[in-house]
Amino acid sequence: MITLAFLALLGAVALRLIAHSIRKDPRYFEVHPRMNSLSSILLAAGLVLIAISSFTIIPAGHVGVQVLFGKVKPEPLTEGIQMINPFVDIQQMSVRTETYTMSATSNEGQVRGDDSIQALSADGLSMPLDITVVFRLVGSDAPRVYRDIGADFVEKIIRPSSRTAVREAIAGFTAQEAYSTKREELPAKMQDLLTQRVKALLEQRDTFKGATGVVVEQVMLRKIQLPDKVKNAIEAKLEAAQQSEQMQFVLEKERQEADRKRIEAKGVSDFQTIVSQSINANLLQWKGIEATETLAKSPNAKIVVIGAGKNGLPVILNPEKN
Repeated sequence: MITLAFLALLGAVALRLIAHSIRKDPRYFEVHPRMNSLSSILLAAGLVLIAISSFTIIPAGHVGVQVLFGKVKPEPLTEGIQMINPFVDIQQMSVRTETYTMSATSNEGQVRGDDSIQALSADGLSMPLDITVVFRLVGSDAPRVYRDIGADFVEKIIRPSSRTAVREAIAGFTAQEAYSTKREELPAKMQDLLTQRVKALLEQRDTFKGATGVVVEQVMLRKIQLPDKVKNAIEAKLEAAQQSEQMQFVLEKERQEADRKRIEAKGVSDFQTIVSQSINANLLQWKGIEATETLAKSPNAKIVVIGAGKNGLPVILNPEKN
């Protein structure tokens, strides 16, 4: 746009000069007003274009990197309407959370065809992995990233670092651990290694000392592809382990039940021992006397004979039943 503005201004100046050069021509008074009008229009158009070029709009979720005659300004432009130098070229860069997928499924990731990562596990098994890297550009560091790496920093930094970090991470896990028992630990290890690699690559330049540049927010392990024979073997092993754990649980439960019954039997035995040691003839006789007194006070008692029996306990006769 600034180029069009200068062309319009040059056109206006050129028309003024031409009009001045033909002032001695007989047709001067006929051509001069038209040339002046056209020159004024071009001048006004040039000024309007320069004014428009002095403002730019940065969309939401982006920052603007200012490049003036090949030199990158260190301060980025934030979103909204910004006043700028008309000669500045603005490169917009996204600071939103972005994803980069590497998958074996065609058209699922950024690269067409099979783009999965071939990695070797700790037990030497080749495992193709599908992953998605979640990252974002730090807005304040956008000018440094653009100047030292370029707008295509994803292809130069994120992609190669991700593939290397995934291979390094999987090398510390067996196929069974990666496929089942440590499925959650593996992506966390990938994220740590990827963060370290991105930081190391950026800090190779002095301009990134103390800067972040790109933040790796998460690494998602989408799929682990294993041969059917290996997958079936792992699943069978896991099933056997689960059955063993279930049997251990049953045995432990039966052991606890046996302990409970043993404790219960010991309690009954102790109770009987205590009771048998506490009961004697005097106690029984006293309980008999208490029962006799209760019976004597009962309205249903008709005759109470005391002293009958071997121990002197009462014999109760009910004439109504005789």
